[in-house]
Amino acid sequence: MAEFAVGPRVGAEAEAVENAARERRELKRELIIVQDHLADVEARLARLKPLLQAASLFRLAPRLAIGLCLLIWKTVALLWRWPVALRTIEDARFRATRLAFDPESGAWTRRLDRAAFWGNLRRSSGFFPPPVYVVRPRQRMGLARRPKVLHAIANVWVGGSTQLVVDLYDHLGHRIEMETITSSLPPSGAHEGMTIRLAPQPVSRHVVRATFSRFRPDLVHIHYWGDVDEPWYRAIFEVAAEFECPVVQNVNTPVTPFADAPVACNVFVSQSVLDRFGSKAPARVIYPGIDLDRFARPTVPAAGAFDTIGMIYRLENDKLNAQAIELFIAVVKKRPATRAIIIGDGSLFAHFRRRVIEEGLLPHFEFSGYAPYEELPAFLARFKIFVAPVRQESFGQVIPFAMSCGLAVAGYRIGAVPEILGDDETLGQTLGQTLGETLNETAGIIVALLDDRARIEALGRRNQAIAKARFSVGAMAAAYCSLYRDIAPGDFDMAPGLPDAVLFPL
Repeated sequence: MAEFAVGPRVGAEAEAVENAARERRELKRELIIVQDHLADVEARLARLKPLLQAASLFRLAPRLAIGLCLLIWKTVALLWRWPVALRTIEDARFRATRLAFDPESGAWTRRLDRAAFWGNLRRSSGFFPPPVYVVRPRQRMGLARRPKVLHAIANVWVGGSTQLVVDLYDHLGHRIEMETITSSLPPSGAHEGMTIRLAPQPVSRHVVRATFSRFRPDLVHIHYWGDVDEPWYRAIFEVAAEFECPVVQNVNTPVTPFADAPVACNVFVSQSVLDRFGSKAPARVIYPGIDLDRFARPTVPAAGAFDTIGMIYRLENDKLNAQAIELFIAVVKKRPATRAIIIGDGSLFAHFRRRVIEEGLLPHFEFSGYAPYEELPAFLARFKIFVAPVRQESFGQVIPFAMSCGLAVAGYRIGAVPEILGDDETLGQTLGQTLGETLNETAGIIVALLDDRARIEALGRRNQAIAKARFSVGAMAAAYCSLYRDIAPGDFDMAPGLPDAVLFPL
């Protein structure tokens, strides 16, 4: 009986093996046929390649013609207004003049950086300006249908809020489809890799609704800073409510969160801003992240770095004021061996330059103007103390940039600066003091640091450790991805039961 039972079983197994082998042969035969078809298609395309290239050039010709006409028009306009052109060239040259330290003689000289000169000239003249921000996705796009997030920000000029949006594109773009709506584009240059919809002020709700209707976002992420842009933001909040889109409101500046429309969650960029302004909606703190690899501590400090201080800010009245330059002037007067590098541009630039010239200190100063994001680590490697002369601060992404590069940080005890640094030992007191007392105290702190290289190095190592522990851009992206999923789980829970996976190897 046992032999009778085994026989049919062995026969069935043999038949299954034969069927599997037959199916493999069939699949292999079909694969060969598909490969033959692909080879035939490739051969046909190779014959058509010259025609396709010609057609592409033919389609490109009108665009090239328009570009050539614009170039000729800009050239004629520049020549016609030659006094303005000469000032533009001189300004570009001034911003490209660098302080150079000769370690043998110990002397500082002023030299022209030709690459920076041509970059400044391209931006200021409008001739083929380089991109402002470039999105570089960290991962392949892995999902056919990705949930959609619409970022709303009043302008996409250079700044921490725009950098935050770009970082989210970079680190979450493979999982989430993103677009941005704004009221103002950069005055010179453009962003690459971002889909940006323009809704200029005064805002038209029809334009905003058209963006919502076309994109159909699953969630709206509003980067709010109120002030004169409050009417524009109000339109975004109200249209999001009309479309029943859940809203994440990022409070990026020291302002009260918008509360006249439904908000699923308020995200504050620092605990100090949350403590100061509070939140009616559920709230959490997510620090803006930085690329720790890009802003790594240089192995060898630049020549003269220990005698150099610097800052990186947009030279506008949102964080700074006209008195910001006075701190640098005071430090150089107290310690003439010091050099100062001012990185940034804006409406305060002319005043800062004029004050330095009035004091006869221009040989001690370098005004670089606007510096592209990719060049910031090279600038930070040229000095050892980052100065934050801010009048208000909600977070200040440039401070973690400097911390990650191993710099000491000094400045005023304002807003979130002590929170970012972890203490206030290198910050001058501001409350209850006059401007002169504050200035003198803070300048004294910076001079004492310049005269103590061991302390600079110790503070730099401590700041670098804090930046690695608290300000990673990967951790920031994971926090926002988790927040999106918590608010709209039906749209963002793409892999139920699995942990958030923000970054995968390419």
